[in-house]
Amino acid sequence: MTATLLLVVLLLGASISGSGPAHSAVGAEPPAGTPRTVVSLTFDDGHDDQVDAARVLSGYGLRGTFFVSSGLIADEPGPTDPMPTKMTLAQLRDLQAAGHEIGGHTVTHADLAEMDAEEAQRQVCNDRTKLVELGLDVTNFAYPYGTASRDLEQIVAGCGYNSARGLGDIRSPELPRVTFTCEECPVAETIPPADPFRTKAPNQVENTWTLADLQKTVTDAETTGGWLQLTFHHIDATGASLSVPPSVLDAFAAWLAARAPLGTVVRTVDEVIGGSQQETVEYPPAPRAGNLLRNPGLETPSHDSALPACWQSVGWGENRPSFTVVEDAHSGDVGSRLDLADYVGGDAKLLPTLDLGTCSPPVESGRAYDLGTWYKSTGETQFEIYVRDSDGSWTHWTSSPPFPPTDEWTHATYTTPPIPRDVDGLSFGLNLRQAGTLVTDDYSQEVDITWDEFLTRSIAATWAQVRRTFTAPFDNPASLSILASPW
Repeated sequence: MTATLLLVVLLLGASISGSGPAHSAVGAEPPAGTPRTVVSLTFDDGHDDQVDAARVLSGYGLRGTFFVSSGLIADEPGPTDPMPTKMTLAQLRDLQAAGHEIGGHTVTHADLAEMDAEEAQRQVCNDRTKLVELGLDVTNFAYPYGTASRDLEQIVAGCGYNSARGLGDIRSPELPRVTFTCEECPVAETIPPADPFRTKAPNQVENTWTLADLQKTVTDAETTGGWLQLTFHHIDATGASLSVPPSVLDAFAAWLAARAPLGTVVRTVDEVIGGSQQETVEYPPAPRAGNLLRNPGLETPSHDSALPACWQSVGWGENRPSFTVVEDAHSGDVGSRLDLADYVGGDAKLLPTLDLGTCSPPVESGRAYDLGTWYKSTGETQFEIYVRDSDGSWTHWTSSPPFPPTDEWTHATYTTPPIPRDVDGLSFGLNLRQAGTLVTDDYSQEVDITWDEFLTRSIAATWAQVRRTFTAPFDNPASLSILASPW
C-alpha cells in the first residue's frame, strides 16, 4: 500500500471511529467550496458471496449495509452439508460486529406491490421482529424489486423502521438491457431525504456496469453533493446478470477511499438516516373457522397473473407445465387446468400461495387437518403438502396416498398427520407426475375434529337446544299468558 493511500485510509478510519452520536451522519468537513457527497454501498438478499465483499470494504476502512430476509437466512452447514448460498446467522452477526449494518428486506423477499395490506404488514413487520430477536440492530429497510407506494411507506413506518430504499429515482448509466435511466432525475438524494420511506437510488448494479460506470455515478453526484446509494447483489466472477466481479468491487472501494479528502465519504444507511432503534411490531394472521382457504373455488381472478387470486404454480424436475383457468368447473364458473408436456421427471401442481398467512392459512401444532379438492385427471395424482415454519420458510412435508385417474369429477380427501412443532402454516395441492391433464376445483382445508371434541360439541349443542325449549315460555309474555289460561 502506498504511503498516500495509507494516509487516506487512516484519515477515513479516524472519521469513522471518532467520538459522537451512534447515528451521526457527519465526517470531516470537505475543503471550502466542495460539496459533501456521501456514498452508501448496499447489498441485497443476503447472498453468501457478500461476506467476501464485506472483507474487501473493511480492507479499505469502509462499511456497507446488507439488506436480508429473515426467512432466507441459511442454516449453519453440517460436516457433510454443502455450503449454503445465503449467509448464516453467525456470518450476519460477524458483519454487524465488524461495523457493517444489517437491514430488513421482508421475510421471504416478497414483491409487496403484488399482495394485500395484511400480508405486506406481516412480511415487513415480522421480518424486522425476527431479525431483532436474533440480535441484529435493524433500523432501515429496502423494498424488494424497488417497488413502493404511499400505503407501503406507511406499513414500513408502522413496523418501526427509520427509512426505506427504493430504486431507479436517481440518474443511472445508459447500459445494455436498461431501458429506464431517468435522465430527468437528480444525480443524488438529498441529506436528509425529503421522504425517508422512499429514499432515492440509481438502478441496481448489474454485470453491464464497469468500474468507470460506478465511478461516474459518484462524480456526477459530486457535482451537486448529496447522498448516493449503490445497490449490489452478487459479488462473484460468474458473469450472471446481477454479478459484479470481486476485482471491480476492490478497485472501486480503493478509488472511493481515496476520495475522502475531496469530500466524498462512505457511510452506512443508518449513519445517514440516524434515529434510534424503535420497538418491534409483530403481525400474526387472524384465526379462521370452517374452510380456512381464501378463494377455494378459484372464482376470483388475480390482478397480476393468469392464475386465480391467492394461488400459485409450483413444480420441479424436467417437464413443461401450463396452467389455465377454464370453464370446466365442479361448481361456480371456473376451474383450474394443468397440462403437463415434455415430461422426463418431477411434477407440477397448483397451491395456495406460499405466503405468511393471507392465502396459506395458519395452523396449530399438534392438530390434524382435513384436506380436499374435486378433480379430473388423465393420470394418477396425489396431494403434496408444504409447511411454513415460525421463521416464514417453506419446505415440503409429506404426500398423500395416490388417487386414480378419472374422467368424472371425483372428491379427493386426506387427513394430515398432526402438525409438527414450530410449524404455523400449511399449503397443499394435487400434483401431476406424467404427461397429461389435471383439472381441479373447490378446495377445502378444515381442522380435523377429534372424537372427544365431537362429543363435547354435540352435548353442548343438545343442551343449548333443551335449555331454549324450557326457557322460551318465560322469555315470551304471550306464551306465559297462554299457559295461565283456564283453557
